[in-house]
Amino acid sequence: MSISTLIVVPARAGSKGLPDKNIRRLGDRPLLAWTAGAIAEADLPDCLSILSTDSEQYAQIGRQYGLPAPFIRPAACATDSASALQVAQHALGWFRDQYGYLPERLMWLQPTSPFRSPGALRQAARMMAEPDVDAVVGCKEIHRDPTTLFRADDGYLVPLDSRQPTQTSRQQSRPLLTPNGAMYLCPSEYLLARLSFYPPNTRPLIMNAVQSLDIDTEEDWAIAEAFIKQGLV
Repeated sequence: MSISTLIVVPARAGSKGLPDKNIRRLGDRPLLAWTAGAIAEADLPDCLSILSTDSEQYAQIGRQYGLPAPFIRPAACATDSASALQVAQHALGWFRDQYGYLPERLMWLQPTSPFRSPGALRQAARMMAEPDVDAVVGCKEIHRDPTTLFRADDGYLVPLDSRQPTQTSRQQSRPLLTPNGAMYLCPSEYLLARLSFYPPNTRPLIMNAVQSLDIDTEEDWAIAEAFIKQGLV
């Protein structure tokens, strides 16, 4: 049976902010096991899921939780400066070498987004099958008017929009969307040709605050533990 989607879970061992965060235990399992569980429960057809890691220890843990780790990522794809696109390129190259063709799509699932649901993965697959949909990206809502967004230059607020700031309520503002890092689903050929997860007709898959949590800091980790304690996942 032909594999239509390659699901890649990237787990580098060299995190500096939270050392070994991808295998640190969150609740009753290592962080990367949350993503492995979501993939297994989603049970997407014609898919192959793999762990892309530079660590044999990580590879062994991934296999324990049902994530095959068919290779150890090369050093060039395991540095602080290596991009997600480089890692995705490497995984697709490995697939082509092994199977002799490219999968139609690549699904990118970062283990630092542990609470994306199996249902979200199934919904992404359904959306991808709709006419005129080239890609699906997990997003969260930002309830801010564009005129109230700033950057800091030399310690001062500089508006992104030069119009007079509009102080609107949450109900009055049309929410902005930003990728939450939890899920990217993109055609393999487009990714390799354009080095982008964002083809022209990309649809957002909006997730709530729990599903959108991206763990980068100790504060994020504490929030994740609180979500678990409160029964929100």
